[in-house]
Amino acid sequence: MFGYVRPFKGELLVKEYDAYKGVYCQLCRAIGDHYGALARLALSYDCTFYALLALNQKNASVRAEKKRCTCNLMKKCTYVCPANGDGYSEACFHKAAALCVIMTVHKLRDNIEDESFFKGLAARLLCGLSGRAMKKASADYPFMAEAVQRMMDAQHAAEHAERVSIDACSAPTAELLETLCQELGETEADKAVLGQLGYFLGRWVYIMDAADDLPEDLRKKNFNPFVEKLGLSAYLGGDLPQEQRDAADRECNAVLNGSLARMRPAVNLLPEGEFTGIIENILNLGLPEMQREILFLHIKEKKHGRSV
Repeated sequence: MFGYVRPFKGELLVKEYDAYKGVYCQLCRAIGDHYGALARLALSYDCTFYALLALNQKNASVRAEKKRCTCNLMKKCTYVCPANGDGYSEACFHKAAALCVIMTVHKLRDNIEDESFFKGLAARLLCGLSGRAMKKASADYPFMAEAVQRMMDAQHAAEHAERVSIDACSAPTAELLETLCQELGETEADKAVLGQLGYFLGRWVYIMDAADDLPEDLRKKNFNPFVEKLGLSAYLGGDLPQEQRDAADRECNAVLNGSLARMRPAVNLLPEGEFTGIIENILNLGLPEMQREILFLHIKEKKHGRSV
């Protein structure tokens, strides 16, 4: 995933922020426990959100536990752990940990394809070192590995089609998150709500990444669906003039707002649980704030979730 799905800290209650950090830290520990210490590099905000959504769906039994940080023994962390060996909450963290590994390895493979041999050396090394973790994660959750592979194949086809469109390019990511979120529901009603949430969140994530990367993709002549949509081919290999940059930012923002609007009815139908406030903060406030930072404040450094 891309690291865009994160809370707006300024509007979180103190207890909510502590709970979010606790889930984040427990996910880090779960990744290490299941897939090895190196796999912790795959930790992201996006998969933390997935863990929160899974835990909240059945109001999983969890407790706070203060222990040494798994990455920095000089630091103490408060972990949100499964309470009394609760199998469902343990499965939520395991599933989110597997998603971290699978998505990260596929992202590394994608980077290897896009970069030259020497620029892609780091990705090749990490991809090679992640082989065992990827194999184990795929065996633990085959449906997840298959869904991600389908997404990557469909993404490649959409981006190399004769006619490129935002809808076609964003659909594979949207359908992946739809599948992953639907799997968390038990009833048909739950699956419908989670599916709509996942679909439009996935669409938003892909479009946000494309909008964020647009100036760099233009300079490097890389693929970006907004180049054709906004008629920016003349600027390939260079920088956008300020007037065109502002117009592009406004257009990208409008497209993103469309996905947010379609997502909100599903957000309102999510079950009430211990993490509802955090989830609503992320979807209703965190995503719009990310748009503001990237498109209007031009904060280019992506927040990939290494610390909170």
